[in-house]
This record gives sequence, C-alpha cells and structure tokens, in this order.
Amino acid sequence: MVEINETDLVFAFPEVDEEAILRAHFCPTEAPGQRIHIAANSAAPIRLAAEGPFIMYLQPNDARRDCLYHSLRYPFALLVSVGGKNAITGVPSATLDRSPQNYFSSPPQGGIDGYFSDGRVHPFRAASEAARDQTRLEIRVFPMKSKAMARFRFQTGLIPGWGPSALRGITLLHGGERQCEPIYEDICSIGRWDKEHEERALVCVGGGS
Repeated sequence: MVEINETDLVFAFPEVDEEAILRAHFCPTEAPGQRIHIAANSAAPIRLAAEGPFIMYLQPNDARRDCLYHSLRYPFALLVSVGGKNAITGVPSATLDRSPQNYFSSPPQGGIDGYFSDGRVHPFRAASEAARDQTRLEIRVFPMKSKAMARFRFQTGLIPGWGPSALRGITLLHGGERQCEPIYEDICSIGRWDKEHEERALVCVGGGS
C-alpha cells in the first residue's frame, strides 16, 4: 500500500515483512533541508506544492538489530521512469534488469534527482498545475523477499562492512558545481526482489530541462 502524508510517500509491504517500509520525500535542490509539501490526496498523479528542481530522498525502515554491531535497513529496488522512459537507461523498461542495471537499490541509494533522456541527464522539476510541459514521474517499488532478507541479515552479520560500490561510468550528473549521488551496484541477485509485491506512485513533474 502507498500512503501520502503532508511531505512523504510511504510504501509499505506488511504482507512481506512488517519492517518493509520505504519513505520518500522531496526537497528543493537549492535547499535540500526543506521538504516540499505534497498538494494531493491519494488520487494520481501526485502534485508537489512547489516549482523548480528537486531531489527525491529515500529512507528505508530500520530492520531489527541483528547483533551488537549491525543494524540493517530493509532493502528495496526502485524502477523509476519519466514520461515512460527509464531514469537510468533512457529507454522504456517494463521490469527489473541487470544488463545494464536499470533500477536503484536502496540502501545505499539515498537520493535521486535526475533522469537520462535524449542523450543527456535532466533534473527532476516540480511543475505547476498550469504548466504545459507536464509529464509523469513513475516510481515502482519492489521489496526484498522475506526469505532473502533473512539470508541477507545472516550474510551481513558474517561480513562486517560488506556492501555495494558505485557503478563505474553511471552517474546522474547535471553539470555545474553540484555533484549528484552516483548510482550504486546491486550486490544481490535479481531473484531476491519480490516482483509479486509491488507498489507504485505517479508524481506530476515538468517535462523540460
């Protein structure tokens, strides 16, 4: 289920795991500490009460502490597209793929602020209701399977510090002085993501750069 409060989208998967909760909120690029209010109810697409470039921040729920030294966050895969085109590859994507990786893995992905299209990267932009170049930002969220999560906890406890690295050559950069967060390689097999339990949300954004 997807819940909407004043500033957050909450993707929850109680049928998978009570801890499988991902929160997403939106902040202006120039003021990342200020959350943008969501000017919508549960109807799609969702509207942001702002204009201009923004960052979508991801906050996976804290999972149970597995030992004295480890506290995990429940993992998710996110398939993100703008105007029907995948944010990473720039082509339509119907499902998760690893060749090349066309989805974000959170954690460690903490934020997303742009998408690839027509040979270059564009920043996410909130659009006013009157904007003519509106399009849709689609967010599809897949939790890790409950059995895979149990094994992931076990593996992480065995190997402290084990984690993903950034994919070489794949970074959503818009130019200028600000450096965007790289896209991280998924360290899990694609079969660990629960494709039978998926939630999605649509956000109205500006189609121009």
